[in-house]
Amino acid sequence: MRPFELAGAAMKTGRFLLCAALILLLPAARPMRPPDDFEFHPESKNDPYLLCNSADASAAIAACTAIIEARDTTPKNRVLALADRGIAWLNQGDSERAITDINKALASDATNPAALTARANYYHQQGDDRRALEDFDAAVNANPRDFSAHLQRGNFFLLNGEPEKSIPDFDAAIRLDPRDRAAWANRGEAYRVIGDNDRAVENYNQALKLDPKFAEAYDDRGLALTAKHDYAHAINDFGQALMFDPMLVSVYGHRAQAYDDAGDRDRALADVTEALKTDANDSVLWFVRGNVYAARNDADHAIEDFSHAVSLNSGYADAYANRGTAYARKGNYDRAISDYGIAIRLNPKLPGVYSNRGLALLKIGELARAIDDFDNALHADPRDALSLYNRGVAKQKMGNQIAGDVDVAAARGIDPGVGK
Repeated sequence: MRPFELAGAAMKTGRFLLCAALILLLPAARPMRPPDDFEFHPESKNDPYLLCNSADASAAIAACTAIIEARDTTPKNRVLALADRGIAWLNQGDSERAITDINKALASDATNPAALTARANYYHQQGDDRRALEDFDAAVNANPRDFSAHLQRGNFFLLNGEPEKSIPDFDAAIRLDPRDRAAWANRGEAYRVIGDNDRAVENYNQALKLDPKFAEAYDDRGLALTAKHDYAHAINDFGQALMFDPMLVSVYGHRAQAYDDAGDRDRALADVTEALKTDANDSVLWFVRGNVYAARNDADHAIEDFSHAVSLNSGYADAYANRGTAYARKGNYDRAISDYGIAIRLNPKLPGVYSNRGLALLKIGELARAIDDFDNALHADPRDALSLYNRGVAKQKMGNQIAGDVDVAAARGIDPGVGK
């Protein structure tokens, strides 16, 4: 075990939003068809009812407008078109027009699930998640069999860091439409976020059965497999994701992490460098490459990359923590202590950073402060052998030999090789 440890890469935040007709990306309603007793030909790609429900905001606005203004449009379809046009306006960043359309839809039908989820999306975009959840709840209560309402409320919970709450909604969505790839993929993401990677893989498998070219699902399954230490299959999945969608630049970073975890630092470095050529403003990619350089014992390049990461994201606690570790490995303990302090202020729930700062303080003779940090690390994980051992050493150096010996013995009871 190295004396100073690196934090892992926070590789994924909310990427499930790319998978389907989800919050703020696609329209709220399902594709609409006008009532008709006869079918003469297959559905045209220019059908306004499909275009109104399209991910292309400009096309959706034009198509929805045509439906809204048509004399023969039924009241129900006008409400749906207003809700969809509202979502399209949101996607274009025009919140004023969006809420105008959504309010018109709700004035005609106050319990319409599509209109309620559209307004929930509006509130979410405005940062009012309390009212957003009220509307998602109202949509589900208005029609418990509405697939989209369950799917979008599940996405809302997942996006807001409550994956456990999202799973029942994804369960309901899958019961209502077991052939929807997004419901399976997003339930997989919820399981992945809570650390149940076996169930996550099962759900991604189903999503990929439904759509074997689903690039995002390959990427997500690769992340779950990486967490399971199944690096070979993870790397294969990332390759599949890039084959089906070469524009998913973040996949290079994910694959780089898998290569790095598997010990193939050269390929890891090549992947993340390739990704940075396309997106040099992604703080996570700089963080990942910093970790790769650190694993290659190239502390100078690691520090440069972690510095890029924090310049792009001043709240990136892990990047400060790992820059601190790179400084510590160079013997620059004062800079290391400073970076560890910033990381802890940004995220006090980082026991490994307390342990690292404690060790840096121990190196410069700040023994009492070091013991406080080891205490904090051990409060989070009482079986952290390295923190326990180093606390024992600090106590010995302070002249408390008996207490120090007790800590060292306890640490070696957990890990016989610690400190050797």
